[in-house]
Amino acid sequence: MLSRRHHLGHRRHHRDEMTMNTDELSPRRRQTRSTLVQAGISVFAVRGIDGASIEEICEAGGLTRGAFYSNFSSRDDLVLAIIEMRTSENLDRLDATIRRWTEQLTATTEVPEIKTLMTTFIDDVFNEKKQTVAETITEQEIELYCLRVPHLHARYVELNNSQFERLAALVTTALDIVGATTKQPIDDFLTVIISVFNRIALSAAAGKAMDEHVDIDPALIVEVLMHLIDFCPEHQD
Repeated sequence: MLSRRHHLGHRRHHRDEMTMNTDELSPRRRQTRSTLVQAGISVFAVRGIDGASIEEICEAGGLTRGAFYSNFSSRDDLVLAIIEMRTSENLDRLDATIRRWTEQLTATTEVPEIKTLMTTFIDDVFNEKKQTVAETITEQEIELYCLRVPHLHARYVELNNSQFERLAALVTTALDIVGATTKQPIDDFLTVIISVFNRIALSAAAGKAMDEHVDIDPALIVEVLMHLIDFCPEHQD
C-alpha cells in the first residue's frame, strides 16, 4: 500500500509514536494484531472507515473489544497498522522477487528481449500473491480518509514516505539489473507507476465479490514503463 510521496512541511512526528514495534510482540499477540488488521480491511471495504465500528471489526475477527484495545488505541491506530503491514508485506515480496530475478539473469548469458522481460517481471510482482477486492478498495479508502482527517494525515504521510524510500531503492536495484535508468527523478517515476497500478487494480476489482482476487494485466504498466525508462543498447529491440 503506497501512494505518491507527500511532503509534511514543518510538522514532524517521531516514528515510535506512529506504530507499535511488532518485532517485540509475542507470536500470539502478532497473530491477534494480524487478525484485527484483516478484519479491519474487510469491514472498511464494505462500510468505509467512517461507517465502521470497533464492534463490527471485532465481530469480523472473532475477537473481543478487550483484544482490540490491547493492541490498538483507536480505529485510527488500526488504520495506520494496516498501512504499515500491507506495505511492508508488499515490499518484502518485491525484494524477494528482485533477488530471485537477479540470480536467474546472472546465471544466463542470454540477453532477453526487454519488453518480454518486463512483462514477465511485472506479472511476477503483482500476481504472485494477488490482492483481494476488499484489500484494493480499502487501500483507496484509507488514502481518502487520511486526507479528510488532519490529525491523522501527517502521521500517514510520514509512514508512507519512509516506505516510499524503500520502494525507490528496490526499484533502482531492479533497473540496475537490466542496465536501465529512469528519464525523470525516481520519485516522479514511481508516482506515475503507482497511479497507473491503482487505476488498473480498481478497474479489475469492479463487479467482483470482496473476497475475490484482483487479476492485474501487466500490459498497460509495461507500455507506460517503455516510455519512462532508457535502456542499455544490448536490451533494445
